[in-house]
Amino acid sequence: MTDEKRPPVSTGGGDDGTTTLLGAGRISKCDARIIVLGDVDEASSFVGLARAEVGAEVGEAGSDMAELLIGLQRLLYRIMGDVAMPEEKNAVGSTDLEYLDAALEEWRERTEIPNEFVVPGETRLGALLDVARSVVRRAERSLAAAGFAETHPDAFRSVNRLSDLLFVVARKADGKASLSKE
Repeated sequence: MTDEKRPPVSTGGGDDGTTTLLGAGRISKCDARIIVLGDVDEASSFVGLARAEVGAEVGEAGSDMAELLIGLQRLLYRIMGDVAMPEEKNAVGSTDLEYLDAALEEWRERTEIPNEFVVPGETRLGALLDVARSVVRRAERSLAAAGFAETHPDAFRSVNRLSDLLFVVARKADGKASLSKE
C-alpha cells in the first residue's frame, strides 16, 4: 500500500490545543464536549478490556456476557455521536433505556449481590468491570456538567443505567456460579 492510500494517524493539527469536532470546526480540547467524549471513549475502552478478559477468564461460558459488553460498547459509541453532534437527531432513545433496564433485570436475577460494601478485586474480570463502572460514573458527571442531562436525557439516563448494570455484571464475574444462563 502506498502512503497516498493510507489514512493519516496524526495530522499535527491538534498541537495548538484544539481539535476538530464533527460539523463544529476547530474547538478547544478543554471544551466540555471534548471532555465528555474522552470520558465516554475511556469507558468504552475499559468495557472492551473487560470483554477481552471474559474470553480469557471464563471461556465459552461467558459468551452471553461478552455479547452484552459489545452491545454496551456500541451504545457508548452512539452516545458519543449524540455528544459530538448535539444539533442532530439523537441516536440514543427510549429503546436503549428499555434494553438497559431489561439487561439489568436479567443480570440481577442471575446474580447474588452481597449485603456488604463491595471491595473490587475478587476476580480480575470483576475488577475490570468495576473500573469500567467508575469511568462510566465519571462520564455521567461530565454529561451533567456539560448540560446533556437536559438536552439529551435518554443518553444521560442510559449512562446512569449502564453503571448500575456494570455493577451487577461485575458481581456476577466475582461469583463462583456459572456465567451461563440458569
